[in-house]
Amino acid sequence: MVQILYLLIIYPLYQIIEFCYTLSEGILRSPGLAIAGVSLAVSFLCLPLYVIAERWQETERQTQARLKPGIDRIKKAFKGDEQYMILSTFYRQNHYHPMMALRSSISLLIQIPFFIAAYQFLSKLPALQGRSFFFIRDLGGQDALFHIGSFPVNVLPVAMTVINIIAGAIYTKGHPLKEKLQIYIMALFFLVFLYTSPSGLVFYWTLNNLFSLVKNVFYKLKKPLRALYFCLLAGVILADIYLIFFHDGFIYRRLSVVAALCVIPLAPLFVRLATWLLNTKLSAFADDDRQRNLIFYTSAAALAVLLGFALPSYVISSSPMEFSFIDDYASPFYFLRYAFFQSAGLFLVWGAAIYNLFGKRIKTLMSVGFSALLLCALVNAFAFGGDYGTISTILTFTNAGGISPSKLFALGNLLCCGVVIALLLALLILKKPQVVTFICSITLIASLGICVINSLPISRGYKEAKELKATGNQADSLKPIFNLSKTEKNVLVIMEDRALGTTFPYILEENPGLKNQFEGFTFYPNTASFAVFTLYGAPPIYGGYEYTPEAMNRRDSEALVDKHNEACRMMPVLFDQNGFTSTVTDISWANYVWIPDLRIFDDYPKIKKAPTIRVYTDYWLKNHPDVKGFLPQSFYLKRNFFWFSIFKIMPAILRETIYDEGHWWQAGNKDNFISDFLNSYAVLDYLPELTDTSAEGPTFTLLVNEATHEPVLTGYPNYDLSSDAIGPGPLDDDPHFNSNSSAFYRLGEYMEYLKQAGVYDNTRIIIVADHGGTCKYDEITGNSGWTSNNPLLLYKDFGAQGELAVDETFMTNADTPLLATQSLIENAANPFTGKLLTESVNKDKVYSAYGAWNPDGQHKNTFKVTAWSSVHDRVNDSSCWAHEIPDGMTEEK
Repeated sequence: MVQILYLLIIYPLYQIIEFCYTLSEGILRSPGLAIAGVSLAVSFLCLPLYVIAERWQETERQTQARLKPGIDRIKKAFKGDEQYMILSTFYRQNHYHPMMALRSSISLLIQIPFFIAAYQFLSKLPALQGRSFFFIRDLGGQDALFHIGSFPVNVLPVAMTVINIIAGAIYTKGHPLKEKLQIYIMALFFLVFLYTSPSGLVFYWTLNNLFSLVKNVFYKLKKPLRALYFCLLAGVILADIYLIFFHDGFIYRRLSVVAALCVIPLAPLFVRLATWLLNTKLSAFADDDRQRNLIFYTSAAALAVLLGFALPSYVISSSPMEFSFIDDYASPFYFLRYAFFQSAGLFLVWGAAIYNLFGKRIKTLMSVGFSALLLCALVNAFAFGGDYGTISTILTFTNAGGISPSKLFALGNLLCCGVVIALLLALLILKKPQVVTFICSITLIASLGICVINSLPISRGYKEAKELKATGNQADSLKPIFNLSKTEKNVLVIMEDRALGTTFPYILEENPGLKNQFEGFTFYPNTASFAVFTLYGAPPIYGGYEYTPEAMNRRDSEALVDKHNEACRMMPVLFDQNGFTSTVTDISWANYVWIPDLRIFDDYPKIKKAPTIRVYTDYWLKNHPDVKGFLPQSFYLKRNFFWFSIFKIMPAILRETIYDEGHWWQAGNKDNFISDFLNSYAVLDYLPELTDTSAEGPTFTLLVNEATHEPVLTGYPNYDLSSDAIGPGPLDDDPHFNSNSSAFYRLGEYMEYLKQAGVYDNTRIIIVADHGGTCKYDEITGNSGWTSNNPLLLYKDFGAQGELAVDETFMTNADTPLLATQSLIENAANPFTGKLLTESVNKDKVYSAYGAWNPDGQHKNTFKVTAWSSVHDRVNDSSCWAHEIPDGMTEEK
C-alpha cells in the first residue's frame, strides 16, 4: 500500500525532478548548476499552485477576521458542551467548518510531496558523489566547511534557515502570530532535519527558499507579473544565445530547447487567445460543469490506462517469457502495474488535484488540453507508430537509427495532430461537448479492452515461463547473424572505435598468449589517422582515400551526409557486386545519425543489415547478474515503461529527444561509461555464438564496435568485468587500457573459435580503428600530440601463419579497402565514383583535420576544419608532424 501511494503521489514528481536535472545538467554541464535548474523549474511549476494557495490563505484570514468577534463572544459567554454546540451553530450559520482552517497551511502541504521527491532523488544520486561546486567540496556529502573539534560545521543548512526566516518575515508581515510561528518552526525543523544531509539536497532546498524570498518580494511590487515577464524574457534571451552560439551539443536538441524557451515570450499572446476563447467561443462549454468534468475525467482516465497499461502491454505480450522472472519479479504483470500507477498518479491523482484547485476557466483549459492530448496520443501511437525494430528487455531499440523521421513523415504526423485538435475545438465551439465525451469514453473502453486482450498472451507466456523454469530450461537463445563459408573466401573487417595503437604492445606484453591467438596477423604501429574524431576519421576506413577530410572537402558541391553515406556503402556494395554476401552492422554516423541509420542500405536488398550495439546488453546482463556498476534489469523496466509510452504518444519529430539514445532521460546515466561499454562489449563476448559457417559462397562482413571507446576498469587478469582488481602493469589502472584489453581478449577468443570452426585460414581479417586517443601511455612515455592520430591496424591474409608480426611500414587506416580487396577483386573501383581504389592513394604527406566532433558543427557540404596538420614517414616522431594546411583548404575559427 505504501508503494502504491508512493507511485501515485511522489514518483510522478520524482520523474519531473529527474527530467529537469538531466536537462539542466546536459545544458549547463555542471551538477551544481543542474540543481539550481531543478530548483528554478520546480519553483515555476509550483507558482500557479502557490498563487491559488495564497488566495485560499487570504480567504481564510478574512474569514477568521470576520468571525473572530463572534467566536470571542461565544467563548466568553459559554463553556464546555454548550460552547461547542453554540460554536458549531455559529459556524454553520456562516457557512464555515473548522476543517477549513487547513487552508492556511495549503502552501506547506504543497511543498511536502515535492520535498519528499527531491529528497529521494538528490540524496541518493550517484552523479553528485565527489562532485564539487564552488565552496562545496562534495555535493554527495555534508559541506562540512570547517570543524569544531570533531563536529562538522555545515554552512548550507544555516544559510538555508536564515533565508527561510527572512522570506517568512516578508511574507507574514501583517499576518497573525500563528502563521509566523508556523513558518519559523518549520524553518528550524528543516535545519535539524537536513543538517547532516548531502549538500546537494540542502543546496536545492536553500535555492527553493531563495526563490521563495524573491517570489515574496515580487508580491510586494505594483505590477509583479510584468516584472516577472521581463525577467523571464531576459533569461530566455541569454539562454538562447548560449545554446545557439556556445553550447556544443547536438543541434536538434539545442534547437528543441530553444524552441521550448521561445514559448515563454509568447505567453501573453497565449493568455489573450485563451481568454478570448473562454469569453466567446468556449463560454458555453465553460459554463457546462457536467460536460466539462466528464470530458476531463474520462480523458484523464483514458490517458492513465493507455500510457500505464495498454501501450506497455503490447511490448510484453509480444514476448512474455522475456519479461518473466526478471531479478526478484516473477510475473511480467508487476511491471505493468508499476507503469499504471505512475501513469494514474500523473493524470488522475495530480491532474485531478490541480483541476479541482482552480476555477472554471482553468478547468475548461485543462479539459480541452487533456482531451486534445488523448486524441493526439491515439494518432501518434497507432497511425504514426514508426518501425524501430525489435525492442529489448531494457527497452532499447535494435533499429534506433530509424527513430529520426523523414521530413515527410514528421510533417504528415504534425498535420494530422493539427487536424484532430481543430476538430476537437470545432465540436466544442459548435456546442457538441457530448460528442467529445463519447469519443473519450470510447477511447477509455477501447484502452481497457486492449489491456484485457493483451493480458491473455501475457498470462499464457508467464505460465509457460514458469513451466520452463521448473524444468530448468532456458527460453533465451542467441541466433547467428554472421555467416562465414568453410569453402569460399571470407573477408572480415572489424572497426574498433578509438582502439589505441599505443597500448596494443602493452596488452601483448601482459598476455603473451594473444600472440598465438592472433596467429598470422601483422601489427602496423606506424599507422596514421586523418582525424581524432569518428565523424572525420571513419569515412576513410569505409571508403578509402576518396573520403579523407581533405578529399571530401574538395567535393564541395555535394552534401556532406551524402558523401559520408557513400563511404559507408562503398565496401559492402563493391563486394556485393562481385559475388560476395555482405553483412554490415552499426556503421558510424550512418545517415549522420548518432545511432546509425542502416536504411542507407535499403536500395541493396542482398546486403544484410545486422545491428549489434545495444542489442545483446540485456541478454548479457541476464547471464551476468553480479556485474558491478550496472543497475539491475528490473530497474530499467520499472522506470522506463512509462517513458516508452510517452515516446509512443509524442509526435515523431520529438521521439529522438525522448529516447535519449536509450537512456530515457535517466539522471547520471550518460556519465556511467559501463552502460555504453556493455552495449558493445556484449557483442564481442558473444561473437562465437553469433557466428556460424553456413554460408555457401564468399562473404564480406563489416563489424563496427565501440567497446574500445568507453573508458571502464574491467578487472585484471581477464578483463571481463568479473573482478575489480588492478594488474601490475604500468597501464593497468588506466580505464582506456582496460577497455582495450577487454576487446582484444575477447577478439583473441574469437580467433580461436574461427580456427576450431575451420574458417580461420580462408578468412582475411582486418582490425582497424578510426583514430587513436590519449591515455596513461602519454604520461609514462612523455609522448603527446600524436597519439590521438595513431589508430590500431592489424591485418591477417588468407593462410597466413606464424606468431603475430610487427611491421613499421607507414600506413593509414584508409588502406583498409585496399587490404580488403587486394587479390580478390581485380582493378577494384569505387562503385559510386568509378575511380580505382589505388588512384587517390598518396602517403607522401597525410593531412589530419580537426573540428567539431558532430555533424551539427559542419557546413552542409564541407567539414568546418579549425586546424590542419600533416605527418609523413613516422607517426610517433614529432619532427615528422607540422601545422600545415593542404593546398586550396582553409582553417576556420
